[in-house]
Amino acid sequence: MFHRRVFLGAMAGLPMLAAASLAHAQLAPDAAKAFIDQSGQKLVSVVNSGASTSDKADQLRQLVDQIVAVDQVGDYVLGRYKGVATPDQHTQFLAEFHQLLSYNITYQIKAYTGIGFTVNGASAMGDDTIVDTTITRPNQPPVDVGWAVDQVDGSPKIVDVIVAGTSLRITTRNDYASVITSNGGQVSALLSAMQSQIDRIKSNQ
Repeated sequence: MFHRRVFLGAMAGLPMLAAASLAHAQLAPDAAKAFIDQSGQKLVSVVNSGASTSDKADQLRQLVDQIVAVDQVGDYVLGRYKGVATPDQHTQFLAEFHQLLSYNITYQIKAYTGIGFTVNGASAMGDDTIVDTTITRPNQPPVDVGWAVDQVDGSPKIVDVIVAGTSLRITTRNDYASVITSNGGQVSALLSAMQSQIDRIKSNQ
């Protein structure tokens, strides 16, 4: 299940995708909408460019670093097992989570062209601000995607992706917990599974 569902198949093949100690706050809808619009246009520029697939992958990974609160999301999906992990395991987890998030997203979309990205609106939902968008690809039906945005240390960051009503971070947290509980509560089992996934992705690049 871990291999099949990691990151919802990199957000179902869609063209995108801060530690808990970082200060974060809800972002005003207009600010969140502007951030996602700007981020989406950057993404479209990279994906639709004539650059090589390897150059696209590098640029997309850099973009992920800039717009996603990777450490914050990582701690969320590790959930209660953050308190079980040793400091070294926590550091390793965040490093592997960062790699997996970047690799899965870029692996899915680096060869795409003709991507369209439209921002529809934004509204507060719980502690987050959700920006609704529509993503189009050639010869495929459009897909509606919601981006949960928070203000993290004074900057807007993506903290979740919602596709067909399904939260990426909740699904990933459930998958991770399943791997750990199936292996006697050992965080090391999750770290091994994550590293195996990273190795598989690298071998297919």
